Amino acid sequence: MIEVFHRWIQENRIPGTLIDVHDYTHVPDGPGVLLVAHEWHLRTDEAGGRIGLEYELKREGSGTLTERLREAIVGVFAAAAALQQDTASDNPVRFATREIAFRFTDRLAVPSTEAAFEEITPELENVLAGLYGEVSIEFERVGHTRGPLTVHMKVVGDGEWNLDELIRSA
Repeated sequence: MIEVFHRWIQENRIPGTLIDVHDYTHVPDGPGVLLVAHEWHLRTDEAGGRIGLEYELKREGSGTLTERLREAIVGVFAAAAALQQDTASDNPVRFATREIAFRFTDRLAVPSTEAAFEEITPELENVLAGLYGEVSIEFERVGHTRGPLTVHMKVVGDGEWNLDELIRSA
């Protein structure tokens, strides 16, 4: 992963001003491998025994909540698609497109409350409907109330979604 992320910086492989790579794989339950960009951070996540990506927009971004959610989703999908493509010949990585966890780390703007969950869910539904079309989506509030608000989304029903198709539909 470290070599892949370094190559991304050299080749300007994904959108953003790519800056540096940090290896935290030696830290138990740590952030894995971290790719730092001016606009966001991307880190690997192997919780639950499966590979995932965590994409965090930085606070200085602008736009409405809907625009920021769309930006984050497209950003992580672009990174996931690039990672799938760049690892296809060696140690292939595949990402599930039916599930996404959203963590709102700015607790002042989005407190970890039931009211905030109820307010955020329609925004998420709106953005995700634009990507996935007419499907049923389940939302679940996960994590602890003392931590950032985390919302798990799962597409219910049949259908397969290719990352490139999802990016184009944004």
